[in-house]
Amino acid sequence: MARFDGKVALVTGGAQGIGAAFAKGLAAEGCKVAISDLDSGQTIVDIIKQAGGEALDVPADVSDEASIAAAVRKTVETFGRLDILVNNAAIFTMVERKNFDDIPQDEWDRVMAVNVRGVWLAAKAAVKEMRRNGYGKIVNISSGRAFKGSTHFLHYDASKAA
Repeated sequence: MARFDGKVALVTGGAQGIGAAFAKGLAAEGCKVAISDLDSGQTIVDIIKQAGGEALDVPADVSDEASIAAAVRKTVETFGRLDILVNNAAIFTMVERKNFDDIPQDEWDRVMAVNVRGVWLAAKAAVKEMRRNGYGKIVNISSGRAFKGSTHFLHYDASKAA
């Protein structure tokens, strides 16, 4: 018996990268997995099915409440429940690195809409089903950038301040 037999997970940002790895890993442990992303997750669904698992492609924009709620609904309609949410969707690699004061407001707003509001909206949609079942796990993925720093922020030397 695998660790996640009988469990159902929804992985946002699951069509590629680390999200796809989470989806395949959960499926390998017996979990039924819904892949949610702006891009189709059908390739990952096919890989999971070829390995004997169960998976579903539920495209969604996590920054849009109706869109992510529909993905949760489709997951529950297909698999009968939702036990695990992996909040992985984010805008990171496609954003050009620059000094924070050079970031245009529309770019900032889009990153915040996906990386911050999207986590909340996905959890908001998923927790209703989890409460109904009396069980649920929400895993929020984030960047380690805060621990490594960034070359795109200017160093402030207080000793040179006037």
